[in-house]
Amino acid sequence: MKKIFIALLSVLFVFSLSGCATDGAKQEKTNKQEKVENVTKSVNNVDMKIEKVEMKENGKGDKNIMQLTMHFKNESDSKYGIGGNDFILKSSDKTYQVKSDANNIGTEIASGKSATGAVNFELPKDVKTGELVYQPVTPGKEKPKALATWEISLPNNK
Repeated sequence: MKKIFIALLSVLFVFSLSGCATDGAKQEKTNKQEKVENVTKSVNNVDMKIEKVEMKENGKGDKNIMQLTMHFKNESDSKYGIGGNDFILKSSDKTYQVKSDANNIGTEIASGKSATGAVNFELPKDVKTGELVYQPVTPGKEKPKALATWEISLPNNK
């Protein structure tokens, strides 16, 4: 009877330790995904900050989807429009546009108010770093100007 009891305790002990090791690995992975330089840039009295960078596979397995969660605070005297198409990502010698069929931010922020939303890019798997550029869409033939930039290291390419 004692042998059975000791054997059961041993089995429970082994399972409890393996569960702890798995939780620690998951926690480490989550932390890597959430490490972002939270540098706030101000454009036209609107504060812009990257809160989180996440990476996932696109479903086909050939590219990754990078999702940036961004926070905006309008400290100007008037409303301010912000949209996903106001951003591009530069990496090496290539420029990537926002993934048009993704759920990107597109809103008007009232004076004194804030908004949080996503900006999504579909990227080749070999992209490791990049520069996020805020260059609002301009009417007519006027070329958009870069008003703010952030250096980004992409977390755990899938």
